[in-house]
Amino acid sequence: MNSNDKIYVVTHKPFVLDTRLKKKGYELITVGKNLRALEQNDGVTDRTGDSIFQKNANYCELTAAYWIWKNTTSNIKGFCHYRRYFSKNTFSYDISKIISLTEFKHVLNNQKEDTIILPKRRYYDKSSEDLYLKCGYKKDLLTTRNVIKEKYPEYVPEFDDMLSNNTGYLTNMMVAKADIYDAYCNWLFDILFEVEKRTNLTGYSTQEARVFGYISERLVDVWVKHNRIKCIEYQNINTEQGTSIKYLMDVISEELGVYKSIKNALFHLYKTNNKLMG
Repeated sequence: MNSNDKIYVVTHKPFVLDTRLKKKGYELITVGKNLRALEQNDGVTDRTGDSIFQKNANYCELTAAYWIWKNTTSNIKGFCHYRRYFSKNTFSYDISKIISLTEFKHVLNNQKEDTIILPKRRYYDKSSEDLYLKCGYKKDLLTTRNVIKEKYPEYVPEFDDMLSNNTGYLTNMMVAKADIYDAYCNWLFDILFEVEKRTNLTGYSTQEARVFGYISERLVDVWVKHNRIKCIEYQNINTEQGTSIKYLMDVISEELGVYKSIKNALFHLYKTNNKLMG
């Protein structure tokens, strides 16, 4: 067991990591330009070593993902967010149900195949492409496809399938053995850095400028499918929404096994309406 193993909690603002989470193997990593956070937060920042901290406005939590990839020697690598954690099934935020580093290790070390831990797969009432267009531009998806076609043409079928389908892994959270984590990051950042070179962000709003963070949320599904990586899914508990009525209804529908069916039915109606209007 590597004593350096940690799961990093990414934050861009002043934040105190609960002592109980530290005991579970979590450490804070501060990103972004908030000087108060950089000065006051404990843990580490993405501004040391091999770093892309200056890209945070466009890459979001990926500057932390990159830092973990390049600057840690853990056997297990992973990250979550200051308000989102991997959890055992629960209807509200309960720190005792947050998955510990020890539990992650037990799960991963007992797999006979390449494995990654991700938040539960989500299903939408529209295609992944149309969902992306609510926060970004189609030209950036086309640029991404062109880069993949040039660098990794064997991944194009999975990329096209991802865009036309209504499911995926959002939020940019993961845990895996170091070799799997590093292999994914090597592929991901090779693509994103090239997409960045070809992307003009002039006129983008602050939200739209998070383009590379948004694209990466879609690419993880492409990578795991193509490489046939086994995905073990845990609930993604949001500490800020865990008591809302909508959140509770979503959890209940998922537990009852109707969430996926409802979303797929709505997606079917969505496609039918688009065909009739087109």
